[in-house]
Amino acid sequence: MPHRCWCAECGFKTPWLDEPEALGRLAEHYALRHPGTAPGGHIETRRGARTTRTTPQGVRAMNHSPRMPRPAAATGAGAMGIAAGAVVAGLAVLLLLLLTDGNGFGLFGLPVLALGAGLLRNGGRVLAGRTHAGDRLSRLAMIPATVSGLGIGGMVAGADWDRDGTLTQLAGFITAFLLSAVLITLCGRPETKTYLGEH
Repeated sequence: MPHRCWCAECGFKTPWLDEPEALGRLAEHYALRHPGTAPGGHIETRRGARTTRTTPQGVRAMNHSPRMPRPAAATGAGAMGIAAGAVVAGLAVLLLLLLTDGNGFGLFGLPVLALGAGLLRNGGRVLAGRTHAGDRLSRLAMIPATVSGLGIGGMVAGADWDRDGTLTQLAGFITAFLLSAVLITLCGRPETKTYLGEH
């Protein structure tokens, strides 16, 4: 007898299958599209031209299944995203304070503040297991990685090494580049992508 399972979170439904296969497809859907959420919904049973909606024992059992544990790579990515967002937002506040000095550098604080807010938000979403948060966090981390890479290249090409602060600036660029690269790598790890349903 054919059965069709419906997702409780979205409009997904399985094809008409036998009950164990339909329940398996629903479980796969939850693992990919709603990671960290216990599978649920209802099932339709087709008898000739009639269909009946029930919540079968299989779906009830899945509703009480344990939550998928968050892998270390996803925890690290989320924590690094939040930490980076806090640092970038703090830098943005400093840049905005420069507006009071009458120079134009303070205007750079607005896009930097948006970057910091994006890193904070998506770092938290990675920790919460939200779909696509890892991809977004990785794309946001490309911004400081690119700026730092350009800064390193520019300083190596034409820096006056006798000036005070040059080595400190170079160390800051290298640190920002390496941390961004680590964050991008953690977001791209297979276990992080599986946890977030980003196959």
